[in-house]
Amino acid sequence: MKLGYLQDVYEQSGPFATVYLDTSSDVENAPKQVELRWRSAREYLADEGADEATLQAIAERVGGHQWRESGPRGQVIVAAQGRVLLDDELPHPPEEFPGDERVFFGPLPHLMPYLRMRGARIPYVVAVVDHSGAEVSAVNAARESDSTTVESGGVPLRKTHAGGEGNEQRFHHRVEEKWQRNAAEVADEINDRALRTGAEAIVLAGDVQQRKLVHDQLHKGLQDKVIQTAASHRDRKASDEGLQEEISATLHSAVESRVAETVQEFERERGEHDRAVEGWKATVGALQRGQVRTLLRASATGNEPVDTVHIGPGANEIALDEKALQEMGVASSSSAPADAAIVRCLIGTDAELMLVDTDKVDLTEGIGAVLRYSDPNTPS
Repeated sequence: MKLGYLQDVYEQSGPFATVYLDTSSDVENAPKQVELRWRSAREYLADEGADEATLQAIAERVGGHQWRESGPRGQVIVAAQGRVLLDDELPHPPEEFPGDERVFFGPLPHLMPYLRMRGARIPYVVAVVDHSGAEVSAVNAARESDSTTVESGGVPLRKTHAGGEGNEQRFHHRVEEKWQRNAAEVADEINDRALRTGAEAIVLAGDVQQRKLVHDQLHKGLQDKVIQTAASHRDRKASDEGLQEEISATLHSAVESRVAETVQEFERERGEHDRAVEGWKATVGALQRGQVRTLLRASATGNEPVDTVHIGPGANEIALDEKALQEMGVASSSSAPADAAIVRCLIGTDAELMLVDTDKVDLTEGIGAVLRYSDPNTPS
């Protein structure tokens, strides 16, 4: 998954407070329970040195997602210098986190637990089309959506008999030309929104014939990202619950395919010892050089060989020991959770994160990477 949507979080100077809270609403006296959890977290952050403005900024957001739907859920909030930088709902409570990962105060936001919980979230565009237009929605990686309607007035939805063979042929030809123009307008809208959101998938639903016309007029780079759904009527809006279920299933399948392809590429490159590395030493070395295209991180086991690294102010200033950072010319360093440093590094070097199950690939020390380029100086 691309992490660029988190870039703004790292543009603020630290230290950062990161809080994961259980905000479930399906328990007795839920608001009081949330208040007590936040009170405990606040005391911890204050003891660690968090300023009052930052604590107050978080307090104003606690439980903000709580009553949207009933049931178990959680919330993650990141704040620094009196500003909330991230506030998102979690699909379930963070009860499986170790205590020191639920509340953290340090030089970096601690976002790997958040990324593990929310799973891969790819930006996409969905278009529900027919011969007269389309409902087009773009959803970015932060789950923010923007929708529009494309309409081409006076376009027949189907061909009809126009009287006389010649007249009928000319009529059919004019209708098909209008369908093509309509498809071009819809494709232009999809192209534009895909570019703005960095869409990794284009979901086409609606009339089967018009879908093909739209597909053929998309930019070549987007045609390979098109996913067709079984939905065949435009009167099913993009917000329709049934269609959303189809889209979610389709996107989940696309993500699973992407993971499988990346694992296959990693296994192939690992076998050639050229453009893949694994283990903490080699992977950190590749991160320092900006070599990493996609980082593979195995499911958390609770027994990590490396839990803390040393970091400098730069995104790729990361090392397993302080001496290595000094050799890189970093004058001032601090320690941070290893996964927190990795996330910052991936965002700063525009690399992807791929979370993989241990039964999908055997990674030395639970970490590895597919590289952008080979370098004989990269540690192995």
